[in-house]
Amino acid sequence: MKIADAEKIVTWKYEHEYAMYSFSESNEDIQELMNGEYFSVLNELERVVGFICCGQSARVPGGTSIGLYQEEGYLDIGLGLDPDLTGQKIGSVFLKQSLAFLQNQFNSSHFRLVVARFNERAIKVYERAGFKRDKEFHSKVNDEDMLFISMKLEMEMPCYSFEEITEQDLTEVREIYNYYVSNTTISFHTEELTLEEIKASVMNQNPRFKSFVIKEENEIKGYVLITQYKSKQAYDFSGEVTIYLKPDIVGKGIGGTALRFIENVARGQGFYTLIATICMENTRSKSLFEKYGYEQCAMFKGVGYKFDRRLDIGSFQKVL
Repeated sequence: MKIADAEKIVTWKYEHEYAMYSFSESNEDIQELMNGEYFSVLNELERVVGFICCGQSARVPGGTSIGLYQEEGYLDIGLGLDPDLTGQKIGSVFLKQSLAFLQNQFNSSHFRLVVARFNERAIKVYERAGFKRDKEFHSKVNDEDMLFISMKLEMEMPCYSFEEITEQDLTEVREIYNYYVSNTTISFHTEELTLEEIKASVMNQNPRFKSFVIKEENEIKGYVLITQYKSKQAYDFSGEVTIYLKPDIVGKGIGGTALRFIENVARGQGFYTLIATICMENTRSKSLFEKYGYEQCAMFKGVGYKFDRRLDIGSFQKVL
């Protein structure tokens, strides 16, 4: 959670019976959101559209009094969606994306949440995702007793496999990459690559550099590679790491899995350090690499020009 997101979230106002979910816009509410147990949820335009809380912040006092939280093995979670977006049938997508993030962030597949008993709209969303009703109890809300229900979900952790890229994979790899060429500043290409060009970029002549497709149940979800950082011999123990995922699965935790995998490959190949080159508009990638121990070691101002604007590049490095 960033302070600017917290300041926005506390202004959200829910109507009618849902007013119990509104914040008070107080400094205390902002500080609660900044306590380390809340995460901002952003859309593709990097605008805050919701939040996730976990741990103690997701627990309801009435649940504590009946011993609900004595059962270990579950991550307690809570979700909040921008009131302007409620009722637009995006709750299921919001929940699915949030669960994928939590799986990756906490390496957890067992979740517990508490919802007001009257909130059938939310309960139906949770049940469609696989949550099961558990216990009912009362808890105080604005000095009034309110009925709540706890719900549990036990998920299977997704299983990803990594296979070295072959010529049979190139068409799908090209489609993934060219999406980012045409629609984002993540790639600094301004024209889509041909099949031969993508082959030259991902299928290495030097066996020290490796490229893999990322698969789930035999379906390609993206690709990850170590390429040459610079051609001079003194750079031989440094590699550049790159990850591209299908746009509809970004944010589901695959990036972290791919990064851990390729780091182990790099160690086996004798690399000393990996470097990621990131457009500074790409805050999602920046956050991913920083989470896994990459430190920004360089900044190049305005070195790119795409979509009628100057773009900065940052280099992020991790010693293996």
